[in-house]
Amino acid sequence: MGGGAVSDAKLSSDLKVKGEVMRISELARRTGLAPSAIRFYEDRDMFSPGQVNRQANGYRDYTLEAQRRVELILAGRAAGFSLAQMRERMTHWEDMGDDDRAALLEEQLEVIDGRLTELVSARETVRVALETLRGRRRAE
Repeated sequence: MGGGAVSDAKLSSDLKVKGEVMRISELARRTGLAPSAIRFYEDRDMFSPGQVNRQANGYRDYTLEAQRRVELILAGRAAGFSLAQMRERMTHWEDMGDDDRAALLEEQLEVIDGRLTELVSARETVRVALETLRGRRRAE
């Protein structure tokens, strides 16, 4: 990688990691989440054992696997998975094969398609109601 002593020093100070672990502030910086959001996910058992380690002084150490888990949580949320669905499925995500992951994602596509159908119907209902109101105003 070698960007020189200055770049390497900056990289080290930016990472603020001890070996393979980091504090919550670093995990928050890397993932773009507030520390309170990370704690929220931890309180909801979204991390696997060993991804978060509480120290005697109360500080939490997060592994690189915890960072990957947060990234997976964010991707899952963007894909429309609920926290309960993710908690249930992510327990085994790392052990799943591609076929199982694909099946899970196909199920979610069906859910999203159903929601889209509902939203299109709701949009049409609102559009018709709006046209009716506009038509009344013009008639007055």
